[in-house]
Amino acid sequence: MSSKRNNNTYKVAILLLSIFLLLVLFKSYKDNKSAKELQDTLKQETLITQSQLSEILTKYDSVSSLYNNFDESFQDLSIKVSDLKDPKKNIKFKNLSELNKEIDQIKDSIKILKEKLKQIEKLRTLIKPEVKTPKITENTALKDAKFEVTNLQVKGVKFLTDNKTPNKVKPIEQIRVCFTVDRNKLISSGEKEFFVQVVNPKNDIVSVEDLTFENNNITLKYSKLVKFEYQQQITDVCSYVDLEKNKTVKGRYIVNLYSGTTKISSTIFNYN
Repeated sequence: MSSKRNNNTYKVAILLLSIFLLLVLFKSYKDNKSAKELQDTLKQETLITQSQLSEILTKYDSVSSLYNNFDESFQDLSIKVSDLKDPKKNIKFKNLSELNKEIDQIKDSIKILKEKLKQIEKLRTLIKPEVKTPKITENTALKDAKFEVTNLQVKGVKFLTDNKTPNKVKPIEQIRVCFTVDRNKLISSGEKEFFVQVVNPKNDIVSVEDLTFENNNITLKYSKLVKFEYQQQITDVCSYVDLEKNKTVKGRYIVNLYSGTTKISSTIFNYN
């Protein structure tokens, strides 16, 4: 009985050992395969890189050779032209035949130079020009910086008195305008001014004091000037705008927010 149990134990141990060896061999095979694939990939990338470098060098040598030949031909042509400009040097020609021969040589040189010029112009179209990004100075950045406003909210305001009965509906006399100015390090700190413009359902601008602002030949009619302190941080601002009784009607109001004559935000307020 004991001998049979030992035989079973040996068989189990041998089975486990065989499985372990199979796992080791499989992992070794997999690692070798991955290493070989990586080596092949690196070899292929190296060949591609070498091919690209060779192509770049060939193009560079071609362009360099063209420019060198152009310079040499131009130099030769300059010497010949300068000789022709000098009347004394023309005496070197013994007869008209030699002079015509020299003229033909100069024409051939001009023709060759024209052909090379065409080739160089074709190469120039293939070379991308170097793009230079203009430097933005601090003064330009500050000048172009603009306010960003979010969360523009409008709410009607009524004034309640003791002598009014609760059943009587009282019209709104003001609207409360609240908004958030975002953080912007390019805008200088200090007191800032925004213009609130209220447009009633009849497309009339509500402005109790008939307020206007002019800048660069542009006139802006507005309802309320809002001043606030800005320290380049997120700033919450609220202000109350008085309404004209004869222009306060029920319907859809448009409330615009301006920085100077530039509109920076807008919202709709429904008065029912």
